[in-house]
Amino acid sequence: MKLARTAILAIASVSLGSAAIVQAQDQTEEPEMSELERRLDVDSVLFNATIKEEPDDDLLELGRLVAMGSSENGGSGMACITCHGVDGEGDGSGAFPRLDGQAGWYMYKQLQDYASGDRPNRVMSGIAQRLTEREREAVSAYYAAMPSGDLDTAHGSMDGTLLQWGGQLAAVGSAEKGIPACVNCHGAQGTGLPPSVPYLAGQYAGYMELQLELWTDGTRDNDAMDVMSTIAKKMTEEDMRAVSEYYARVSNPATDGAEAQAEYDMPAAE
Repeated sequence: MKLARTAILAIASVSLGSAAIVQAQDQTEEPEMSELERRLDVDSVLFNATIKEEPDDDLLELGRLVAMGSSENGGSGMACITCHGVDGEGDGSGAFPRLDGQAGWYMYKQLQDYASGDRPNRVMSGIAQRLTEREREAVSAYYAAMPSGDLDTAHGSMDGTLLQWGGQLAAVGSAEKGIPACVNCHGAQGTGLPPSVPYLAGQYAGYMELQLELWTDGTRDNDAMDVMSTIAKKMTEEDMRAVSEYYARVSNPATDGAEAQAEYDMPAAE
């Protein structure tokens, strides 16, 4: 698949120490630790960032250090910011997703799966294996606590009918193809269902499309009861593109960096 080949080339450039990606990241937008600590006063943010225990300022600081490449076995090649940016917003290439405001336990599980080989990836597997258990927890909590919102990212032109089809797959699925609605697991508006289900709304289309391809060909199969593999195998490439492009354009209120607590609250935190 063309998209998968493109992503593999992007990943290979990282493994070879490509400086272009590093230079592309704006490293001036790191959130203040005090802001992350303040956000943990909101129940929904605290719930989203909790892995094994409620995060405190020490865990967040360790997570920040890991993200900057200062893990116990770290170095520049281990810095999360190289590909995911200091703000966790990724780069939209299809290989590097957004992490900001993503469900903490979900990110922690992915690191565990990268380390064990349950989710093979030539870059992330090596990084995760060198992180300690505590460091995986810390960096997951750090990115989960980050404020995030809609990215000011231009979307390519897209046929309106195809986008409408993507919205239909998201909302009600396809009885004819046996595809269940995405909202059944990923929640209304694609905001995710912490702790275990990631948000889709506002994620990069290229990344989501690539993951569906990986579920289809069996490269990725690290979900419970093979739910995503089963679903993806029923989808055509057009279906995958349609639903991915649709969710990339959906505003995600659950990750907004708004100031009011009322705008943070989510049912999953109650």
